[in-house]
Amino acid sequence: MEQKSKFIQEQFLQRIKTAVPPNVSFVDELADLLKLSTDSAYRRIRCETLFNIEEITLICKHFRVSFDPEVQHMSNKVTFDYLKLDDKKENFKLWLMFLAGDVKKIGSSPNNQIVFAADDIPVWHHFNNDMLIAFKLFYWLKSILNAPEYTDLSFDPKHIDSGMINSAADILKNYDQINSTEIWTEDTINSTLKQVEYFWESGYFNNKADALAICDLLTEELNTIFKKASKSSKLIGPGQSGKENFKLYKSEVMIGNNSILANIGSTKLAYVSNNTFNMMSTTSADFVHENELWINNLLRKSTLISGFAEKQRNQFFRILRDKVDLVKQKINLS
Repeated sequence: MEQKSKFIQEQFLQRIKTAVPPNVSFVDELADLLKLSTDSAYRRIRCETLFNIEEITLICKHFRVSFDPEVQHMSNKVTFDYLKLDDKKENFKLWLMFLAGDVKKIGSSPNNQIVFAADDIPVWHHFNNDMLIAFKLFYWLKSILNAPEYTDLSFDPKHIDSGMINSAADILKNYDQINSTEIWTEDTINSTLKQVEYFWESGYFNNKADALAICDLLTEELNTIFKKASKSSKLIGPGQSGKENFKLYKSEVMIGNNSILANIGSTKLAYVSNNTFNMMSTTSADFVHENELWINNLLRKSTLISGFAEKQRNQFFRILRDKVDLVKQKINLS
């Protein structure tokens, strides 16, 4: 029984460590949280001393991890972590901060990697321009979360405060440092275009010029991703290294939902989409392995369009740009 308890604690500690930023001393953080000496914290980390129930409760609340040792090994049960959202703007700000923290943590870890099967354009790609950031955040707050302060408002970038804009920009900045693979289909852009059409048809743009400006920014976004795919690198800005850290695949198979696999050091996490833009994550080995098999199968049936695949890349992005142009035509004709 004692060996089993130690094994459970080892697994629990492994999940806790994924929640600690690389620049933070885990032993000091644990000692401060549990009001222990450093030696006592080390004994728990080495599993010489087992956590008690009060300590487990404090750890779960502080590090936002669950304690479910038995559930993790039952093939039909999986426990996820997620940030609960409601119609409060402040909670949405926390979501942005936590997302920024997760991306930074992945980027700061050794052997980092993100593999994204993208039913929608990965959210961070929208965070390259302040007006486009404002549009996406405004849409989520107004149309998805129904935040009351946005009920009677039409889109205007001034309705999104600079703190949220900065958090979103940081997410893209940190994502660009990570080794990543993305799998897109020709439909990956559709949901964002539907959002623009919905706002236009509902009268949530103040004028036609604003709606067309968002379309133009989406085309610019596609052009930027095209350049990153051409160089197999997201580090293409002035003074950036240009090291290869980006692979883009085109899939003919419908993806169906956003699914992410992330490596944080030796730990693997699976993220799945929840409520349009939110994500749930788990370190459940069985679930991660199943998602890994699904994504690897999807990759085998997909075509690499980054790097030297110039013809396929040009064809694919032409289709996406044409879709944006069709929305612009609808707006211009209405």
